[in-house]
Amino acid sequence: MIQRKLKYTHYGDWKMIKIKKLEDITGKELHGLFNRFGEDFSSIITGTVMPIVKGVREGGDRAVLDYTEKFDGVRLNCTTASEEEIERGWRDTPGDVLKAFLSAGENIHEFHSRQKRDNISYTRSDGITLGIMYQPIENAAIYVPGGKASYPSSALMGIIPAQIAGCKNITIITPPDRDGNISNVLLAICRELNIHRIIKAGGAQGIAAAALGTETIARSEIIVGPGNVYVTAAKTYLFSLGIIQIDSMAGPSEVLIIADEKSDPKWIAYDLLSQAEHEENATAILLTPSESLAGRVAEEIEKDLDSGSGRHEIKRKSIEGRGMIILTGTMDKAISFSNSYAPEHMELMVDNPLDYLDKIKNAGSLFLGRYAPVSIGDYYSGTNHILPTGGAARFSSGTSVETFLRRMTFQLPSKDFLRKSKGPVGTMSGIEGFDDKHGGSIDVRFEDENR
Repeated sequence: MIQRKLKYTHYGDWKMIKIKKLEDITGKELHGLFNRFGEDFSSIITGTVMPIVKGVREGGDRAVLDYTEKFDGVRLNCTTASEEEIERGWRDTPGDVLKAFLSAGENIHEFHSRQKRDNISYTRSDGITLGIMYQPIENAAIYVPGGKASYPSSALMGIIPAQIAGCKNITIITPPDRDGNISNVLLAICRELNIHRIIKAGGAQGIAAAALGTETIARSEIIVGPGNVYVTAAKTYLFSLGIIQIDSMAGPSEVLIIADEKSDPKWIAYDLLSQAEHEENATAILLTPSESLAGRVAEEIEKDLDSGSGRHEIKRKSIEGRGMIILTGTMDKAISFSNSYAPEHMELMVDNPLDYLDKIKNAGSLFLGRYAPVSIGDYYSGTNHILPTGGAARFSSGTSVETFLRRMTFQLPSKDFLRKSKGPVGTMSGIEGFDDKHGGSIDVRFEDENR
């Protein structure tokens, strides 16, 4: 039964979500909140990923097919989707469904087109020309979760910025379902975006196939996109070998909401639950100075979970295990906590949210105001939903056009500039023990002047 008669200050009495005052959270609890990624990939890498990578390196297509049968329970005849499959998936996708995804794609393209980087070149008065050139990574792969559940929106979020960056070859990596099929919607999106390389393998074997290449699969230099722990472990391992670039180490989805007393508790509850329904390990946190709002949000959450709606068992496990409402006393304390927490998604449900913008330092993506649920960015607004999780927003950013670009510097010194460099370079290289040829490589160019 819903405990409607509870006073909102009875923080421990709610059945499903914890309500705590910020000052009552222990140092151990704070450490867990701020260092929550916590996934130790060592046993997964050594026990599972390394043998799979070795198998794919040595066995190529046959190994990929064997691992797909072992882990996904389906025996395939080939590692990639045929043109016939792609066409059939496009034909079988309802028009209104495809229209919705393509409409979102237009917004994503518009926003990411503004992220293009211009090359830089300038000449200093001392006689040297310096510059930066941006070049696309030619071969990119996008991982799109599939199998039990397919997320074709992730294809839009990876393909479009890669195309804007200028990647020549783009590959999709996605696991098939038990019948060996790929989502029709994903196939339709690929056809519309002119993507024809689709690897029908997920997990570590799909990542290894794209990173190493096989008889039928071209090698990629970068792999982006969210996946399960085996996908993340494989990406991490292959990156450590210097074989591929990756976006980040993806963990469970998370949202942190800061809301004032004017906010609608049902709206907040839905926004928290929308992350909880991703998976049992998803995290949903509300920060608020308002004790009344905290209690009303908890009540709305319990009403939803008691109703059995949607993925209620997944939502319940997430809320009971990782959900929390924290009473912060002030908005400044809420923002300070959020900056330390560095959430994947952050909602700021207050009046005049832009007034707080310069105070927010660490978040994967910001959702400002009372009409900005995370789902609008997940699907439609145009920002990218492939974001750093687990606190990685303190030092990394979400997927963008820049993700698929390499930055190369260049310099063209004049003879006079090099002559001016002789003394400083000679001194500095001498301090580091390289005066023979480091300094000498400059001196030798002026030997004729010293004769």
